Parts: sequence; C-alpha cells; structure tokens
Amino acid sequence: MMKLWLLFALILNTFPAVASIFIDANSNPHVFELPAQFRHQASLPFSYTVAPQNTLQDLLSSNTTWHYHDSGALNLGEVEQQVWIKVVLRNDSLIEIPLLLSVNNNLLDSITAYIMQPDHAVLTLDLGDSRPLMQRPIKHEAQLIPLELPGKRQTTLYLKVKHHGALNIPLSLWHPVEYLKYKSKFNLIYGILAGFLLAMIATNFTMYSFTRRKYFLHGTLLMTSVWLLLVHLYGFGYRYLYADWQWMQQYGQSILVLLSTLAMTPIIRSQILPISSAPRIDSGLKYLLLSGFGITLLCTFLPITLALKTAYIFAILAVVYFFVITIKASPQKISKKVPALTVHLCLMISLCYQFGFELGLLSGALLERPVTYICSLFVCAYISYALAKQYISERERHIKLQEQKLAKTRAEDALLKEKLSIQEQAQQDLESSIDERTFELQVTLRELEEKNRELERLNMEDPLTKVKNRRYFDKRLMMEVRRSRREQTTLSVIMLDIDHFKRVNDVYGHLAGDQTICAFANTISKHLKRPHDEVFRYGGEEFVILLPNTDAHGALELAEKIRLATATCTVNIADQNIQFTTSAGLYSDIAKDTQNPTLFTDFADKALYEAKQSGRNQVCIYQHT
Repeated sequence: MMKLWLLFALILNTFPAVASIFIDANSNPHVFELPAQFRHQASLPFSYTVAPQNTLQDLLSSNTTWHYHDSGALNLGEVEQQVWIKVVLRNDSLIEIPLLLSVNNNLLDSITAYIMQPDHAVLTLDLGDSRPLMQRPIKHEAQLIPLELPGKRQTTLYLKVKHHGALNIPLSLWHPVEYLKYKSKFNLIYGILAGFLLAMIATNFTMYSFTRRKYFLHGTLLMTSVWLLLVHLYGFGYRYLYADWQWMQQYGQSILVLLSTLAMTPIIRSQILPISSAPRIDSGLKYLLLSGFGITLLCTFLPITLALKTAYIFAILAVVYFFVITIKASPQKISKKVPALTVHLCLMISLCYQFGFELGLLSGALLERPVTYICSLFVCAYISYALAKQYISERERHIKLQEQKLAKTRAEDALLKEKLSIQEQAQQDLESSIDERTFELQVTLRELEEKNRELERLNMEDPLTKVKNRRYFDKRLMMEVRRSRREQTTLSVIMLDIDHFKRVNDVYGHLAGDQTICAFANTISKHLKRPHDEVFRYGGEEFVILLPNTDAHGALELAEKIRLATATCTVNIADQNIQFTTSAGLYSDIAKDTQNPTLFTDFADKALYEAKQSGRNQVCIYQHT
C-alpha cells in the first residue's frame, strides 16, 4: 500500500513538468528533439530575424516576426543590422546531455549567445573574431558554444550575430566526444598538409641560404604568405599566432590575399614561369607590384568589407593579367604553358571561391570544403618544383662552362708550368723573408702595446685601492659635465670621507690605515651597479663617486646604502677589529657652465664639511642659498 502512495505522489509531482514540455512543444513547432544517444546533427533547424534590438529583453518585448530555416547555412548577403537566431532544443531523455553548438564560420565578427537557464536566468557568452581569444567560452579556433541540456526539459538559445560583409551562418550540433573525434581527424589531415607546406618553405629558404638565388627567396615569400593565409582562414592563426590582435584577425584576410598574389610577380619576372618577351611586360609587372603594395597599405585604412572586396578584385585582376602574359609567351615554350596556366587557374579558383563567400554567392561550412587548401597546395608544389628545375638547369649550364674553361686552362698551364715553378720558388723565398720580418715586428708591437697598456693603467689607477685616481677623475668629470650640459641630464657627485681616520693611523698604524682605506674602497665599489657609475680616490681617505644621469634622490639613496654598509664593515688586523664610519656630501644638478666643472666637487665638498660639522656618520645635500 505504501508503494502505491509513493507512485501516486511521484506522478503528481512530475505531471506539471511533463505538461509544460508538451505545451512548449506545441507552441513552438520548430523544436529539435534530441535522442538519448545523440551524436551529431550536421544541419540544425532554427528561426531567425533581422532586428535592430541590441538586447535580448528588447527583442523579447517587441513584436518580432521569426522566419523558419529548416537546414543548411543561413545566407542573407550583406545585412546592416544584426541577425537574431533562435534555436530550441528538447531533451526527451532522463539524463543530462552535454552539447557543443558550432558556428562553422570562424570569420564572423561578433556572436553573442544567450542561453535560457531552467531557473529563468540567462547565461551570456561572447564569441567572434572582433574579441580576444581569451574571452571565448572555449579557447578554440572554431566558434563553439557549450550547452548542458537537463533531462525532460526544453532549452532555448538566442544568437545575436554582427558581421561586416556577407552573412554566412552554418550551424551544427555535436556531442563533445564526437566533436573531439572529428577535430582530431580534421587537424591530422590539415596538419599534414600544413606541415608539407612548411617543409617546402624550409627547403626553399635553405636553398636560398646556400645558393643565394633570389628566386628561392621569392618562392619562400610566396609559400609563407599562402601558408599564413590558410592558417588565418582556418582560425589557427588567431589561436596560436595573434590571439590578442583583433585588428589582424579582421584585416588579415585582405592583406594576406594581396600578399600571396603579389608574391607571384617576382617569380614570373625571374622567368620561372613562361611569359611574353615584350619589353613592356616587365615594366607592367613592376607597376603591378608597386600598385599592389599601395593597395595593401590602403586596405588597412578602409572599412573591413570594402578592404576585402578591394583586395579580392585586385588579386583576381592580377591573375587575369598573369593569364594574358602567359598565353602570349613565345611558341617554343608551349610545353611550359599548360602547367603555368594550371597554376594560374588554381589561384583563380581559390580567389573566386573565397570571394564568393564574401559576396554571399556561396554559403555553408567553409572548413569542410578544402578547395582553397588543395588549390594552394598545388600552386606551392608546382612553384617549388619549377624553382628546383630552374636551379638544376642553371647548375648544368654552369658546369658546362666550367668544363670548357678548365680545358682551356689546362692547355695554357702546360706552357706556363716551368715559368710558374721558378716564380713560385722565388715567391716562397720572398715570403719566408717577409714572414720572419713580420713576426719580429709583431712581437715588438705586441710588447710595446702591453707596455703602453700597463702605463695607461698605472696612470689611471690608484696603486693602493685599485680604483681610478684623481687625475682620471678630473678628465672624467669634464666629460660628464659636457654630457650633462648637452643632453640636459642630471649629474650627481658624492664626496665621502672616513670619520676620524687620523685616530685609526695613530692607534693602529699606517698599515692598518691603508687596509681601512682599501676596505672602504671595496665597500663603495660593491654598491655601484651601473657601468657608467664609478668611484675615484680623491686624496688620502677621501673618495668621490661620479653618477651620470642620476637625480638627487637616487644619489642620496646610494650614499645612505654606502654609509650603512660602512658602519657594519670590520677590518681585522692582528686579531684586532677596526670599525669606522663615513660622512658624505652630495651635489646634483644639470651642468650649466662647462668651463668650470669643479663646481660639482666644490659644492659636494661643502656638503661633506657640513656633514662632519653636524656630527659625522651622515649624508648632507648641498642646497643653494
């Protein structure tokens, strides 16, 4: 009896949910019902409308007319307003089904997904190539929207799509596992093709590195631009190369289409492909190349739609010109015309195919139609073959010329052999004598250079502390004063003196005083990090630090660090520890008079005197009165 009551209560509780699903299904006849074992739906039915509303609330509150689209991609051509798409999914099973809604056009500018949640909340997701890749719900080259369909419920999804140009919206629904299998196969196939293109790029660049033939470099540039265009069209460029550069994602197609077409021009000018021998043809190709670069630069300032149309129209006209000059080639090159015309035809097919999508003449999932990839692969493969063939023919001609020259040289060598032997013997004797004299001169010069270097070091260096001496400081101060005046940068001078140094000499002796001075010099040197900062022994126990391009605050901070480090420095002599402190005077300014550089040392010395008068073991800054 208890079981019957429980069953009756369960029926009463589940009846409202089942009734609501039934009512929703009848109110919206375009509901896509998902089976429990759902895997993939290649063509998803949906409803759409072209409306000016920017928010979902405005759309739902307005009296909007929805149009049903049963299958295939939605192709509306160029639409100024945004397009709203409504997808209604119903899960009749008891289990929750994870799904991926794929918008199979990764070049759409902006997609905003609104997912109606069971608790009447709305989950908003942003996609599109006008936004950074990190803002997508799934960081993937495709436009993917993750969905979770609870059991025995109906979920409504709204998509707001904005795009510059023809609007092509193909939708497909996937189970995540099935999509992962599909993308694994897709990435494997296209990865192999892309790797083949990269191998051709590396081969041609390696050939250019070894042979220095310019046409190998031209081929490398052509294949690189084609590879970048394919990577851009299939979304991998936005995922791996410029994920945070939305401008490149939007303008990259027009720029790369122009560059990949213009890269054919230097190859044609190199006579790799047969062209007419008329003198004006080379000038026409040169003007075509210059105007193409100008249009490429112009496209970066045009609106996206106009830039794409301009790029494709110019590229198609350039390929037509290639057709004309190839057809007009001389009759003896008729055997080369067919492959060259095939290359131009593949290039034309690829451009027209892509342009058809931009004009709205074609629609559907672009990634599932490898027309562009196959045509581009054929173009690159034949160009690579033609470049290798050109190099082999040039190499063979070069070898024949070398053989002819070698035969002629052998005949001349037989007559001059005896004379050359005599000249070689005389030359060897002369070279031997010159080598001896040269060696002696090099040894003498090396010794002289070492002596000069040693004298220069002794002239600049203090023999006790191994830092620079007063004489070198005077030269360096003049240089830095002139630089400060010329560059209008602040020059700082710090004068430091050991406090009560005479007491150290009187108590411990002059040897201890010398070691104290050396320890003080090492303490100062350790705190100088920049290459142009330098310490000099100014005289006795007094040192000066020259700090180019340093303001008073930075110099004061350095002087304080040296003062604190000096207070903790200990000199150990004959089991006796000597501790000492230092006082410092600082002056910072932009040099105004290059004829009187000693102003910096005079003012720093006055600040040092003030520090000693104020009780020593402190840093004072000279202030103008």
